[in-house]
Amino acid sequence: MIPHLSFHVVGISHHMASLEERERFALSSGETAALLQSQHLAGLSSVLLSTCNRCELYWEGDADLEPWFRSLARERGGASDSELIRHDDEDAVRHLFRVSAGLDSQILGETEILGQVRRAYDLARAAGSTTRSIDLVFSAALASGRRVRSETLLGRHPASVSSAAVDLVAQEWGEIAGHNIVVLGAGEAAEGVLRALYQHRASSVRLLNRRPLRSKVLAEAWGATTGTWEELDQQIAAADLLVVATGGARPVVSAAQLSRAARSEQKLYVIDLSVPRNVEPAARQLAGIRLLDLDDLQRLCCPAAASASTALVDAERVIDHELVRLGLSLRGKVVAPKLAELHRIGIELAEQESAWALARLDSISDPEREIVRQMADRLVRRVLYPVSRNLRENGSGSEGRESEG
Repeated sequence: MIPHLSFHVVGISHHMASLEERERFALSSGETAALLQSQHLAGLSSVLLSTCNRCELYWEGDADLEPWFRSLARERGGASDSELIRHDDEDAVRHLFRVSAGLDSQILGETEILGQVRRAYDLARAAGSTTRSIDLVFSAALASGRRVRSETLLGRHPASVSSAAVDLVAQEWGEIAGHNIVVLGAGEAAEGVLRALYQHRASSVRLLNRRPLRSKVLAEAWGATTGTWEELDQQIAAADLLVVATGGARPVVSAAQLSRAARSEQKLYVIDLSVPRNVEPAARQLAGIRLLDLDDLQRLCCPAAASASTALVDAERVIDHELVRLGLSLRGKVVAPKLAELHRIGIELAEQESAWALARLDSISDPEREIVRQMADRLVRRVLYPVSRNLRENGSGSEGRESEG
């Protein structure tokens, strides 16, 4: 389906690595950019995708970057050999397509991953660590993800970790309206929570963040109110649900804070959507607290994620189609220099043969001379057209001849 392409991926994901392992690989944009820049300076071509569910290195070329990734894992104190995934060539391309489409996520079909793949690719381009082939593969993966969302049932009911968390609470409570809810954060995940709460008609939502302007914009968009970070203890004490979607490198909510807010009549529901976790894990042991993290949400919200469905079949069909299109693009890239050389030779032949004929036809007029030149040009183009078409469709053909020998 895809002509020979030295494309690879190695990494960890929620399939094999626990949240505790994955949070050691949580890379900021600045850290990612620095790592990519070092790769670029070493003459290597790669894209580094770091999300809540995975940290994966994609690269092109004959160099093996798996030892580099393993070194990164050792530096960050995580990921044993059994937790790493590795795919090569077409398998690596298909893996990227499935990731972009949300088929490899904790929440099947989740929508946030497409933007995360795009941002990872943009960071790599800005660092200069991509190639023409990587550009083609990632552009095709993003196009495939968009098609899955627009053409299959997965796109008709878009999901995310944020919406799944709110849906779970609504299912357990019966309704969300009338409960006091506090959301910490102002990024993509926090906005997803606010959107889901708005759709569930939540009537009392308070948004806290250390950037007041960003909080104000988000709160106004989704019917919430804002507060200052200094009000955190007070707001937690009055909350029925606390959703933490911050991007801190360490916990921003401690077990001690939650212990002071715990009550006997109704547990305080706490959902931590952050990687690394931003709620101190020890809070899980508190009697008046129910704490859920991303691994808990996968267990509770995605029991059917591995089962086949019409939507999955349709999504895989879209991916297959986009892989064929990518194969054609890559073949075109391979044969483009050959086609250019072929047409250059054709133009030279047309000029040489028309010059030879005109040198022997002294008595013809200028319009007739032009007809001779056009005839030579048309004859060469008609001969080259089927050759060019065959090259575009089948590549150089050298692989097949070599294998037959």
